[in-house]
Amino acid sequence: MEKYTMRNYKFLTGMKNFTKDGKQVTLSVEAEEQARVNRLKSWVTFYRHNISFFVEHYMGVKLYFYQRIWINLMANSTTFLGACSRASAKSWLIGVYSIARCILYPGTTIALASSTKAQAGLIISEKCKELRDNNPNIARETDKIVTNQNKWEMTFKNGSKINVVISGQGGRGHRSNITVLEERRLIPTQIIDSVIRPFLVSRQPPYMKKAEYAEIEELREEPQEIIITSVYYKSHEWWAEAKKILQKIADGDEDVKGFFVDYLISLRHGIKTKKQMRAEQDKLDPISFFMEYGNIPYGSSALSFYNINFFKRTVNRSWRPITDEMLVTIKKNPYDIPKIPGEFRIVSVDVAMRAGSKNDNTIITCARLTPSKKGWITEITYIESHNGKNTIIQAKRIKQIVEEFDADVLVLDILNAGISLYDGLTAITKDEERGVDYPAYTVINSKHVDDKLYEELSKRTLAQQAKGIIFPIVGSTQLNASIAVAFLDRLKKGLVRFLVDDTAEEEFLIKNKNKDILDQHDTGIRAYLLQAHVQTTLLINESIALEMQASGGTLKLIEPPGARKDRYSSCSYLNYYVYLMDLDLLKEGNSSKEEEEAFLGVSLFV
Repeated sequence: MEKYTMRNYKFLTGMKNFTKDGKQVTLSVEAEEQARVNRLKSWVTFYRHNISFFVEHYMGVKLYFYQRIWINLMANSTTFLGACSRASAKSWLIGVYSIARCILYPGTTIALASSTKAQAGLIISEKCKELRDNNPNIARETDKIVTNQNKWEMTFKNGSKINVVISGQGGRGHRSNITVLEERRLIPTQIIDSVIRPFLVSRQPPYMKKAEYAEIEELREEPQEIIITSVYYKSHEWWAEAKKILQKIADGDEDVKGFFVDYLISLRHGIKTKKQMRAEQDKLDPISFFMEYGNIPYGSSALSFYNINFFKRTVNRSWRPITDEMLVTIKKNPYDIPKIPGEFRIVSVDVAMRAGSKNDNTIITCARLTPSKKGWITEITYIESHNGKNTIIQAKRIKQIVEEFDADVLVLDILNAGISLYDGLTAITKDEERGVDYPAYTVINSKHVDDKLYEELSKRTLAQQAKGIIFPIVGSTQLNASIAVAFLDRLKKGLVRFLVDDTAEEEFLIKNKNKDILDQHDTGIRAYLLQAHVQTTLLINESIALEMQASGGTLKLIEPPGARKDRYSSCSYLNYYVYLMDLDLLKEGNSSKEEEEAFLGVSLFV
């Protein structure tokens, strides 16, 4: 039979053919077309019930076994929670699933929402685009992909589309049949409830507009919400929602599904190697590793002295010191923050020793202070760490920071290795690379420094006419307890504010079109821009991991086995000096001291 075109097919199906006994029969071409339609219906029905097979058979995308389960669970739920570790291919799977849904269900609209459009846009610009380019059947179904700073969208020839929406007030008015919350923990719940969740509407396939189907409730498709996130602290608002979803799963709600995997899945499939994972574990503190790779939400223990809720991460603008590369090219630090009238600045240094000088860990912390009726508002705007460097190198680096930051006071732990560092700071320091001679420092003349200690440190000073800015910390059980209580008190009053985490800062810089963070060719600049924010996370994790113990009848803070508290020490020393400044500012020395002593009194352990 002649191969038919659309034109002769329409002609043939309009004809009637009769047998001798007068019965009407269907032409063979019509029968063939009907069989094709029936086969198509059967395959579509099968694939809609087994979407992972569609991904592999038709789209041509190979899936691991865990990915098949993950995708099938998403397809068979109205609410889905995927809480998974780094390197578990979360974003890639969202791209795969979104494309599959758009092809299988014509006219589908999928909205990708994240804390910033650029973050969700990566799913389209990287994941979806790569899937289209590498798989002919996906390319055949695709109309176009748009990726720019204002619009990320993938459209299909059957009328479906995947688009990125703003997670903010500007996102109102969108409609979607499926909404994906990408990295949900970074999106405020208030925005999700008031802006994003109202997007959801049921898909309206053409047959539902026919009278015989329009009123059949069972045929109406339920819209779908997919929540994808890494885990975080239990005190964060994401956890309350996650617990509700987990409870529904436990209660057997068939419309609610979840999928949870840790770093072992990435090792099993070679996404990460064991060597890589050990390097990540060495780089991160235990709490961060448990959350980011172990997929374990963290909550403080009953003995924890500090609560995560005390640490207000509201500072976007971190101060950043000039780099040697900047000195060669631009001569001026674009990330400097000029001092404002009435502002006071402090640098604090802690040197912790661990089994030899190679394990000395020096932490430098910088804070900007402004006076208020409650005390000095303290913004921790910079932190950096150094490991295994000798005192000469450390002294030079500290002076570089102090002078560039324009600090008024240097708080220094002088116990153990700290006294050697003090000696190095009391001499004039030559910086050959920068062509600068830094002045000598010595102990500050303050009523808060013991007279005997002041005299001893003054005698150790090597240079004449040294600059009196060093406030010495000589740790003892009683002083350490006072430092811990003062830090807790100022945290509770909201006087200490910290840098936002590195993810939020990166999104902030992208949103503000920072040319350095957008420079994909310079990988080192990203680390430079975000390192203080990473250090701040380490500081907070060190602090909330500290547990109370009795020592000589008073308070002592103990870190978990294998953990450090160097960043906590540097920050709490700085805070202690500010606490003493608060007493002078508020002129409430007696009452504040009595409150501290009262707290320490009830902290006696029996």
